[in-house]
Amino acid sequence: MNVKEMAEEFLACPKCLGNLIYKEIEEKEILICKNCRVYYPVEDEIPILLIEDAKSIDELKVGADENIF
Repeated sequence: MNVKEMAEEFLACPKCLGNLIYKEIEEKEILICKNCRVYYPVEDEIPILLIEDAKSIDELKVGADENIF
């Protein structure tokens, strides 16, 4: 099972318990919480779901044609 499938089936935001969305941005894998407007890193296919490691989605640099959600 890959990280995307895990996120859709089993994982939740540790802060609000909302759904997480898997994305690959800037050659990084991340899990985004729309409710909290934060993202969590994925390192070596392991989601790092620690509240203290969450970063604001405003920090993400995405191309004009790329949709965060």
